Parts: sequence; C-alpha cells; structure tokens
Amino acid sequence: MAFSFFKRNKTVALKNQVEFCMTNLSLGAADVYDVLLERDDIDISESGCTSNCEICECNLFAIVNGELIKAENADELLQNVEKELEDNSVHF
Repeated sequence: MAFSFFKRNKTVALKNQVEFCMTNLSLGAADVYDVLLERDDIDISESGCTSNCEICECNLFAIVNGELIKAENADELLQNVEKELEDNSVHF
C-alpha cells in the first residue's frame, strides 16, 4: 500500500494573515488590531519586531498576507487593510 502526502482527508479553511509590530501597536495601530480581532476570516499575530523600523518610525503599518500596508493614522490603516483583504484575500 502506497502512502501519499498529497491526499487530504480534511478540508482546512484558510484564513488571511495579519501581522502587527508590538511597537507600532503602541503607536496607534492597536485601534486597527481591535477591529480586526472581531473578524473570523483573519488570524492576527504580533511580533516583537518585523524589521521595518524605518516605516514604524513614520507610519502605522500591518503586514497582510505578506504585503506591507502602511498609513498615516488608524482610520486610514483600517481602510487600507480592508482594501488589501478585499483585493487579495486567501479565500477562493
């Protein structure tokens, strides 16, 4: 009997990934974090540092499905994150 790594017996729902820098959260991105936390289609993670210090000094930002999204304030960041999720969601 041959074993295949390519067969899946269970369907796993994919979720969008949103990552925040802890420092950037303290600078104002926490408002966006709180709103996104309520959504079921997003897995949120926090990193001590995402190595985007030059952006973190000047803007609020989040990393959405691998894409860096930045804005000047929390409302703009939320709009930009939601647009990115709409345009490039992991759901098919």
